[in-house]
Amino acid sequence: MPQPNILFVFSDQHRKQNLGCYGDAQVRTPNLDGLARDGLRFEHCISNAPVCVPMRGSLLTGCHAWKHRAITNDLPVDPQCDSIARHLANAGYHTGYIGKWHLGGIPRTKAIPAGERLGFHEWKGANCNHAYNKGYYFDEAEQRHDIPGFQSVGETNLALEFIDRNNARQQPWALFLSWSPPHEPFNAVPEEYLRLYDPQSLALRPNVPIELQDQARVWLRAYYALITLLDDQFRRLLARLDQLGVADNTIVIYTSDHGDMLGSHGLRNKQLPHEESIAVPLLARWPGHIPCGVREQLCSLTDLPVTLAALAGATPWPNCDGQDLSAMWLNNDNGLDAALIYDLVPCHQAEDRGASEWIGLRTTQWTYSQDGHGKPQVLFDNAADPMQLINLVDQPAMAGVIRDRQNALHQKLASAGPYAFRPWQQMVREDGFRQLWNDSQLHFHRQPLPDESEPPMNTNTHQ
Repeated sequence: MPQPNILFVFSDQHRKQNLGCYGDAQVRTPNLDGLARDGLRFEHCISNAPVCVPMRGSLLTGCHAWKHRAITNDLPVDPQCDSIARHLANAGYHTGYIGKWHLGGIPRTKAIPAGERLGFHEWKGANCNHAYNKGYYFDEAEQRHDIPGFQSVGETNLALEFIDRNNARQQPWALFLSWSPPHEPFNAVPEEYLRLYDPQSLALRPNVPIELQDQARVWLRAYYALITLLDDQFRRLLARLDQLGVADNTIVIYTSDHGDMLGSHGLRNKQLPHEESIAVPLLARWPGHIPCGVREQLCSLTDLPVTLAALAGATPWPNCDGQDLSAMWLNNDNGLDAALIYDLVPCHQAEDRGASEWIGLRTTQWTYSQDGHGKPQVLFDNAADPMQLINLVDQPAMAGVIRDRQNALHQKLASAGPYAFRPWQQMVREDGFRQLWNDSQLHFHRQPLPDESEPPMNTNTHQ
């Protein structure tokens, strides 16, 4: 049997709750819904680190952020990390990457040198650009090219060219296509897609507070419009596989790096342990190999690289934190007992609102997190309270559950390093990230950290 081609498509900030195949009757996603119908839909796929850079690093390396070193937004990934691209290449694949990278550090407009691309052969990437009507990419020679029209449409054009060009090769190909929407800004959404949705008629999640509902409907309208735009691009990709006669021998995957609160619990964006932030879609199709249906078992994005490598016949790599769940995909075997979730260093909106670092576990029933001092933050019973309206962390009757969750977290961290979770300022200083953090604060509103020879900072400043 020939090795399958791989089309791995991931968007930015697309939460699970807003796809038709996950139960949203308002959003128009016929093509992604079709992928779910013809393949596998994973009900419980978790973003381990719900913020762009750390999760993207884990999605490509299979390692947690403290290993790949991109611990917060705009810090670079360790270019020497093992990666899915390198292992696919060793297994005979020709690889390509198109779209948002966001693993190159600062500035966001920089070209990514060949040695920092984690082993991808073909390259049409931009470090980070959310000006969707002013898109661009850098090619393999670090030459910049503007993208006419809407950025994701142009990136899809590049993907179609990659598929056409490599279909004639006598080797399998693997393309990673990274779309930036539905991440905001919402002021560049094409009008033809906005017209599809009337904000006044949109139903919101029950955990959006009344005082935020009018604004949340405006956000949701634009979010839906961007998702439908991406769905149209997905149709073009699937059609090209059909036209070339390679659909049956191509693994097609769709997922996203994290979700978006969109007003739930009165919050926006991500970096939170709530479902709207950590629950992401995961759809997969490989006709004749991956069965159609739904998997209720727990899985996480960090598991995807090693799982995909196993499906493609590539070898696993040492120091990989992700688990090979290919038997669960193919034969409905067990998934994870718990997914590690964390935000090691609060940045951007989380830093602005004075959030602390946090780490925890998501199981099928419980979501638990604690801060860098070990203080419990949240405990949600997802079975009894799917909207996570009641934080049980301070209820005396839950003391035993909290102890159990803390013990399970300790065991998980012991097997993933071991890793000592600490207040973010302490971790940044002790683990050698201080200069990178201080360099990045020149571009963002970040608190600079003093040299290690100076007296220790008060690590409670972000509690």
